[in-house]
Amino acid sequence: MDSLSLLRLVSQSDIMVRSLRNPQNLYYEISREVRDQDSLSRATIASNLNQSPSTVGRVVDRLISEKVVFETGEKKRDSVGRPSKLLKFNSRFYSVLTVGLRSTEVYAAITDLVGNILTSLVKSLTPGDTATSIQELIELIPNLLQVAVDLPHVAVLVIGAPSIVNAEEGVIEWTPSLEWKNIPLKTILEEEFHIAVLVENDVNLAALGEFWKGAGRKIKKNMLFVSVGTGIGAGIILNGELYSGATHAAGEVAYYITDVNVLRENAGEIGNLESRVGRDGIVRQAQLVAQHYPTSHLAELLSRDGQSVKPQGILALAEEGDVAAMVVYKEVVNILTIVICNSAVLLDPDMIVLGGPSEWNWLSLIKAIKACISTNLLRPINIVPSELGNNALILGGSYTAFSLLPFPTR
Repeated sequence: MDSLSLLRLVSQSDIMVRSLRNPQNLYYEISREVRDQDSLSRATIASNLNQSPSTVGRVVDRLISEKVVFETGEKKRDSVGRPSKLLKFNSRFYSVLTVGLRSTEVYAAITDLVGNILTSLVKSLTPGDTATSIQELIELIPNLLQVAVDLPHVAVLVIGAPSIVNAEEGVIEWTPSLEWKNIPLKTILEEEFHIAVLVENDVNLAALGEFWKGAGRKIKKNMLFVSVGTGIGAGIILNGELYSGATHAAGEVAYYITDVNVLRENAGEIGNLESRVGRDGIVRQAQLVAQHYPTSHLAELLSRDGQSVKPQGILALAEEGDVAAMVVYKEVVNILTIVICNSAVLLDPDMIVLGGPSEWNWLSLIKAIKACISTNLLRPINIVPSELGNNALILGGSYTAFSLLPFPTR
């Protein structure tokens, strides 16, 4: 039996796929409460969810029988009476496969239900060929699962795409880096693998990952995650929930208007800001600057590495004092300061997290951005670096997939 047939058999026989995108049943609510609070007593759950102890007890007994939660230890009591038994979530109840799509590769990982990465891989994609790259994605999934045969069964497949995504329909509306347009990826993958599929914008997933397990884990309500890598985008958390916008395009900061002259330009496929601080934009600017500094270390780097040069290499030269690279660095800082200031004024979040799928020195950039902001805003901004890096998207997939797990319904 080939790996694809094996995957189909496992998925059909062991996983009851039930879409719960807006779950309102108590089995889900209690499971999520126990997961997020690590360990809780029945009485605490009843109080937190405003439910009667008897109702919570009945649901918990069912969840224990289904091995979704289990009892562990007892809660100490200050008063007289029998101590309460604590409940803990079974993180290996199922697992989640999350795939982050990039311009020329995918980063995929299987996690348990509390975000621990169990296995991962990176694989290249063929750019500019929609049919080929989709087929490569389809072939990747069973290969990863076959490597992880001893792990909990995968109940949900999450795809993070660098594009505007209709998450409700699972349609990638437009991703310039892969040249995918109006691709019904959820339908394609569910028909191929018979497994629940969730498709979401990659930065939105990364924002959820940082909010859940990263820099924003102590923030209860509002957070902005600004991601810079091949492109630039933002994920918005409002009142503890992801905000996608009326047309699924919230956070597309690449299209920010920086001055009146930009209004007369064509934003193009990637937006004004991305054309300046995305990977290609930084390299292009570095090439122009290096022409005026032919003896600089920047010119030497570009001559040696050519088109394969990475932005972090250019920015690192600036931090070392190379005059030419410092010109590029200043432009990057200015653009990011515009993004952060405009977003902060509009949203007034508790925290702004700066990071992305690149190895930039975020602490140094944040220091430069704060100096650039100075006293230009009404209130100070809480800017911090990402704590999860590349894994923010993966953990965001694990967090989001929880709503699609096959919990009991009655």
